[in-house]
This record gives sequence, C-alpha cells and structure tokens, in this order.
Amino acid sequence: MNLAQSPHIPKTGQKPALKDLPWLTVFATRGFWELVRARIAFARFKAKDIPIRNREAKNNLSAGASPADIARISYVLPRISDRLPWRSDCLIQAIAGQNWLSGLKAASEIQIGVENPSDGQFGAHAWLVHDGEVVTGGEVDQYDIILAESTNADDSVESDAQR
Repeated sequence: MNLAQSPHIPKTGQKPALKDLPWLTVFATRGFWELVRARIAFARFKAKDIPIRNREAKNNLSAGASPADIARISYVLPRISDRLPWRSDCLIQAIAGQNWLSGLKAASEIQIGVENPSDGQFGAHAWLVHDGEVVTGGEVDQYDIILAESTNADDSVESDAQR
C-alpha cells in the first residue's frame, strides 16, 4: 500500500506533523493494544489456525474501513512494533492488523511466502492483504506465496481447467 496516497499520512522518511497528532494518538493506542492482543494469541498459535482466521475474516464483508483508515493502520503497526520490548515481527503484525480490520468489519487475509535468494539464505515472511493491497508486511514481491486462501482458490481453478 502506498502511504503517500493519503494526505493525512506522513510520507516515507518524514516525521508526523502536529496536525497528525489527533489521529496518530488514537491509532497508536489502538495499534498498541492490537499488538498486545496478537502477541498473546501468538503464544498458542498453530499454523493450521491461519486458514481458519482467513475464512472468518473474509466473512466480515460489509462497508468496511475507509482507505484512510487502512493507510493509517499500515503506517502505525510497524512503527509501534519496532518500539515494543517483545517480539512483534511480521506474523504478529499481520494478526494484529487482521484483528483490527475485523473490528472495523473489513475483510482481510494473512498470506505467507518464502524466498530463496541467490546467496542461498532461506527467508519466510507473513503479510496482511485487504482488497488486494498489502496492509502490513511491506514489499512482498520477492516472496513465493505458500499459504493464501485466494491463491489456493486461483490455483485450483487453473489446475481444474488444465485437466
């Protein structure tokens, strides 16, 4: 998600202005509590829970959150995560974002991907998608998706068509 699209979000590398404090205070407080909640959920989390969470989150279809709210969530969660004294990496941020969006009645999906760059280092990453846009997780182009409801559905359609 390109944060520069919204005039109410500081551009990358730019600090928030005084006019941003009202929304930033509200979103930072909510973001903190969603990250706490996600960290607690992560303690008993199993990989098989992700598809279940995704199906439940997709059932939240309604008017949903505004694009400005989505951009603000995308802005706040990683910045708060960097300042917490506990582990709050990509999967925890995705869980927190999904919980937050579910509270706003907006559908979302946690996706997980892997990369195998030329230097041989294996990497895995989780991110949250809402309406085809990445909400948490940053740039994900280098990852091959291994877990996603929408991807699995597309793959099954293609494989059925090839038979």
